[in-house]
Amino acid sequence: EIWVAAGTYKPDLGLRVTPGDRTATFRLIDGVDIRGGYAGFDQPDPNARDIKLYETILSGDLNTDDGPNFTSNSENCYHVVSADMLGPNATLDGFTITAGNADGVYPNPNDSGGGMCNSHGSPTINNCTFRGNFARDQGGGMSNKYSSPILNNCTFTVNSSFSGEGGDGGGMSNLYGSPVLTGCVFIGNSSDHGGGMYSNNLFGCDGNCPILVDCTFNGNYADRIGGGIDSNYDSLMLVNSAFIGNSAGCVGYGTGGGAISANQTVATLTNCTFIGNSADSYGGAIIFGEIPYATSRIINCIFWGNDADEGPQIALYWASLSVSYCDMQGGQANIGLLTCCDELAWDAGNIESDPCFAEMGHWDNDVWIDGDYHLKSQGGRWDPAQGRWTVDDITSPCIDAGDPMTPVGLEPFPNGGIVNMGAYGGTAEASKSYFNRPLCDAIVAGDINGDCEVDFLDFKFMALHWLIDNGT
Repeated sequence: EIWVAAGTYKPDLGLRVTPGDRTATFRLIDGVDIRGGYAGFDQPDPNARDIKLYETILSGDLNTDDGPNFTSNSENCYHVVSADMLGPNATLDGFTITAGNADGVYPNPNDSGGGMCNSHGSPTINNCTFRGNFARDQGGGMSNKYSSPILNNCTFTVNSSFSGEGGDGGGMSNLYGSPVLTGCVFIGNSSDHGGGMYSNNLFGCDGNCPILVDCTFNGNYADRIGGGIDSNYDSLMLVNSAFIGNSAGCVGYGTGGGAISANQTVATLTNCTFIGNSADSYGGAIIFGEIPYATSRIINCIFWGNDADEGPQIALYWASLSVSYCDMQGGQANIGLLTCCDELAWDAGNIESDPCFAEMGHWDNDVWIDGDYHLKSQGGRWDPAQGRWTVDDITSPCIDAGDPMTPVGLEPFPNGGIVNMGAYGGTAEASKSYFNRPLCDAIVAGDINGDCEVDFLDFKFMALHWLIDNGT
């Protein structure tokens, strides 16, 4: 392990490095865990670690003269951090990576990955923030080429890959790779395609394409397609993730996708929330395009307050989609079918009722004011601002309304034996069930759903999940 104290470090300062060299970069090494966020030798306990209190910054601003909106950055290094042909035991943990400027002109490799450039590898990145990085072509914050990094609890904010000629992935770009992201946040990133993330696996990925669990895309913007994510030739998997206030600005047939554009992509979305996303053309939340031979699936999700000229919630363009156990504002009528060959299966369990969020976000003069998307409950709702459970005067219709075949996971008791809809369904922050009477003082043995009674309904839930576990 290498422990790094709080401070700002630049890759052009050190042994065998030329000051001012834009090609200088911090290179990860196989088998080495590089950890930031330590107090350092001028503190009472040099080994004390707090990545927020003792921020450790890796900066590409070689002249220390950067201005707002990427001004005065022409001398910045191309890639602040690089990882070439490395395995998952090459680790970066607890750093802020900022001010990379990959402004080379294609096919120059210095046109991608301003914050971090990964090539032919799968390093592990934990608890890092990628902030204010730029790329001319792909991946302002991070570029992954033939790479499948593992990211945990990372944040990508105000990174950009705007080139005016098709820049991809303001926060992250994935080219022929299968990254796995858990607990990551994309805020205020921008690009031509995929404001938060761009992914392209043109040659196929054997079903092992990007997997995102417990991730949030908030306020990202694409000038053309996919405000949050632009996915191409993939099999994208999203679980317990939220897309809030993202937007796509291009007007043209088959374009749009305020939160997601899934082009020739088979997507599976489970327990996700889409709120306040917008597209100037099609698919306020999502547009699925050009893959009529395979069906994407949306399960246990909530779509509310999204907007587009056609398909305010979802649009299909030569695509096939199955929707089940979802709460969608306006229902099936708010899914736009753009071609004669689109196929929509509006399956069991769908509703179109107010989800009763703790606080609904809203637009104010083109600025998204965020809310709290935990579901109100008379049984108990987690309040992240107060750090405690609170009780509401109403209960959301999305509680205990998900697919009965989906495990309830970490939902706290009482959970009704059925998973909630939305991004918190199946998690420890899922709102509790309410049975129109005071909650039980104690857990009763055999009471599977928490309604204070042991009856046939409890047996039904137990038998159902026993069948799931035994594969029949």
